[in-house]
Amino acid sequence: MLQLVTIQFLLSALVFVFFKPGHPSNRLLALWYCINVLNFIGFIIPGNLTEIIGIGYLPFLFLNGPIFFFYIQSIIKIEFRFKWIHSLHLIPFVLFSLSRFLIYNESFAPSFYYGAQMPYRILLVYISISVSITGYLVAIFFMLIKHRKEIKNYFSFTSREITLDWFLIVITIISISYILLIFIPLFDFIPISPGKKVFWFNQFNLALLGFILLIFGLLQPVIYTGTPVNQEERRNSKKIKSGRSGLSSEEMTEISNRIMEYLTLQKPYLNPDYSLEQMARDLNITRQNISLVINESIGKNFFQLINEFRVEEFKQLVIDPKLSHITLLGLAFDAGFNSKSSFNRIFKEFSGETPSSFKRKLQN
Repeated sequence: MLQLVTIQFLLSALVFVFFKPGHPSNRLLALWYCINVLNFIGFIIPGNLTEIIGIGYLPFLFLNGPIFFFYIQSIIKIEFRFKWIHSLHLIPFVLFSLSRFLIYNESFAPSFYYGAQMPYRILLVYISISVSITGYLVAIFFMLIKHRKEIKNYFSFTSREITLDWFLIVITIISISYILLIFIPLFDFIPISPGKKVFWFNQFNLALLGFILLIFGLLQPVIYTGTPVNQEERRNSKKIKSGRSGLSSEEMTEISNRIMEYLTLQKPYLNPDYSLEQMARDLNITRQNISLVINESIGKNFFQLINEFRVEEFKQLVIDPKLSHITLLGLAFDAGFNSKSSFNRIFKEFSGETPSSFKRKLQN
């Protein structure tokens, strides 16, 4: 079984290196697969992994948290780049790698997990690893919550790829695994020793997690493009990142009027995948300035503004007698909505009633 999982992880790493190259998120997933290949090799080969790699596998567990943390950041951050300050996340890995030569030079066998013979200094290592992974999972959770709020300034729609709901599933699986890991030795119906129960439970969880990351990782697109929409945005990239804007009140009013006129006349919101970047390119205005004007001058976020236009468009389509033969859902798609659930939710949010009740009122 371990041999098959090892092959799965090696192939997965190659997929993210060669079939989806060119983005940090893919390289980070490939790194995670390679690190866990070391784990499996340590149990397959005779002897200990420390005979091949002096530090063994255990220090690499301190990299799981940073890898997932930067994986999410590389997807949700505009123009994500690794910086020297990010290397601080490697400190636990480096310190424990050094300690493997100075303090912990013995093998960390799986039987230590639930053995009374486990020394306190080894127990401290496992506690440190658990605290590290838990801390990063909590940080990722709050980062995703913040991301879900921020995407409404850039997108007029939501989807699994944008909200990253699938990674919340990954966090849930890891968290449940940690809890079950405590109780797995108590399952008497499994006729093996507690140490082996923990060992095979861990390997099964890794294999399952590796499969989930492979599927969703391949399907996950980069959410934001780092390409500037015009020369002004290219010149002022540092200023844009800092959140500063030199717009006067007159300029904000002018941009606000251009946005409303553009939406009214050209109706770009009929495109269900319409985004802030498309608006910025059409109007030749930086994304930061458009977002600022929508938030402060118009008093909405991008998601609210576009979907208000879609709701009004839908109402006009319902009133048109020439379209009476089309279903409400068909009219919703014509108005720019991309799913029945989002249409019903957004329509009720902005109109205070369901689409069907709105149509009944018109008929009465």
